[in-house]
Amino acid sequence: MASWAGAIVHIGPCGAGHKMKLLNNFVSLGYAALYSEALALSRKVGISVDQFDSVIRGSRMDCGFYQTFMGYAVEGNREAHKFTLTNALKDLRYLEAMADSVALSNPVGNAVKNSFALASAAGGSGPEDYVPHLVDYIARQNGLD
Repeated sequence: MASWAGAIVHIGPCGAGHKMKLLNNFVSLGYAALYSEALALSRKVGISVDQFDSVIRGSRMDCGFYQTFMGYAVEGNREAHKFTLTNALKDLRYLEAMADSVALSNPVGNAVKNSFALASAAGGSGPEDYVPHLVDYIARQNGLD
């Protein structure tokens, strides 16, 4: 059986894989929201994106998602991580509904969702507006260009 995934993991009955996908995307999109806000703050306090990257890259905080995200933030590679802001927001809304269905308080999930909702409302809803581009929307919301 051919697959594009690096690993296939059986999670459980029908629907469990979708729930796990939402959880996985929540974690990765949470990273995107954190990176975007951290980069805006670093710039506001006089630390460049390159300086920020030189500390994180290769440290314990480095990971594959960080590298593809920063492929845009540092190198300007618009296609370093091709998952749209619109798809991210959709998944975060599904995550919110999943949390609501089990009466789970979800403040971090909602904060992450709101970062993507603001970007989408500011024009980041096109087919080539990818998750790493969130860094631009957060920057603009904070008076940076």
